[in-house]
Amino acid sequence: MTRFNRTLDGRFENSAEHSFQAAIAAIVLKDYYPEPLDMEKVMSMLLLHDLGEIGAGDTWVFDEENKKHAHEREAQSIDMIMGLLPDADGVKMKGYWLEFEKGRSLEARYARCMDALVPLINHLEVSEQGYNPNQLSAKQVLEKKVFIKEESEDLWQLVEELVEASVKKGLYR
Repeated sequence: MTRFNRTLDGRFENSAEHSFQAAIAAIVLKDYYPEPLDMEKVMSMLLLHDLGEIGAGDTWVFDEENKKHAHEREAQSIDMIMGLLPDADGVKMKGYWLEFEKGRSLEARYARCMDALVPLINHLEVSEQGYNPNQLSAKQVLEKKVFIKEESEDLWQLVEELVEASVKKGLYR
């Protein structure tokens, strides 16, 4: 599925690229999370977390109207996809997906932090100076990412640094 972030060559990234980047970020940043993690579980969640978008499409994080029903649309898509697998595998994978969606474990909450951090890094590194087509403010971005602060002060510091650098680059007001 096509996402809203761009790649270095200017095209929009796809869900597989996003999931790969989030998994790599999870490995690199794991020492900034205050709790020990089952990294195999984190990787599984990051590889599965956007599968529901296959049938539901990607909903931009700032699209409040479509966000209201995104989980239900993605859950229907997950049911269809996991229904193609042997029962035990489908149940296990759907369980990881749901655990991620609900943030029901340390691993799920860490994976959600990575899912939220990667677009910030991507946007800063890939976007041209002054690229802010939706006129987003730093305040709006920080409000969407504030849950990271509850998980890790170190990761939150990274968020703040990324947003500050993005403001200097003209990517947020």
